[in-house]
Amino acid sequence: MRRLNLTALLGSVVVVMLSVGCAGGEAADSVEVAAPAVEIGLRELLDSQPDSRLVAAMRGPGQVGYLQPRSRRDGNDMVTTFRIKNISTGALAGFKVDEFWYDDAGDTVTGGSFRKREPFLPEEVIEVELRIPRNSRMSRSNYEFSHQNGLVEANLFDEMEEPTPMEEAAEETDAAAETPAR
Repeated sequence: MRRLNLTALLGSVVVVMLSVGCAGGEAADSVEVAAPAVEIGLRELLDSQPDSRLVAAMRGPGQVGYLQPRSRRDGNDMVTTFRIKNISTGALAGFKVDEFWYDDAGDTVTGGSFRKREPFLPEEVIEVELRIPRNSRMSRSNYEFSHQNGLVEANLFDEMEEPTPMEEAAEETDAAAETPAR
C-alpha cells in the first residue's frame, strides 16, 4: 500500500512539473492568439439594402426563354447580347450563361460566362452581355444555361418584352437629375 501511495505521489509531481514546464517560458510567449472572426449577421445585410427580401429558389431543372443572341465585333472583343426571361415557376438562384466559341473543325477556341448574383425571379426579363477576346479562328458559338440547383431548359422566343427596369436605380437617377447643383 505504501508503495502504491508513493507511486501515485511521484506520478502527480511529474504531471505537475510537466504542466508547469509546458505552460511557462519562451514557448508560451511565441504563441499567437487568433483575432476574433468578423461577425456578419443576416440582419445587417438585409438592413443595408432597403428593398431586399428572401426568395425561395427552385431546385432541379428550370426554364428560360431567350431571343436569338446578337454577336458583334467591338475592337478586339466579340460582344454577344442576350435577352432572357425566366419562365420557371420559381426563382433561379445563381443563374449562369456560358458561351463557347468553336473553329471550323469543331474544336473549342474560347468562351465566356455571366452569372447573375441576385435571384432571377419568375417573369423577370434581363439583358446579358458577354465580352470575349476575339480570335481569327472563331466560326460558331454555343450557349449553355444553368443555375445553382440544376440545369436550365432554354426555349428560343420570337419576341419578348423589354428588360425589367431596376426601380431603385431609376428613382435615384431621377432624383439626382432634379436636384440642382450648389
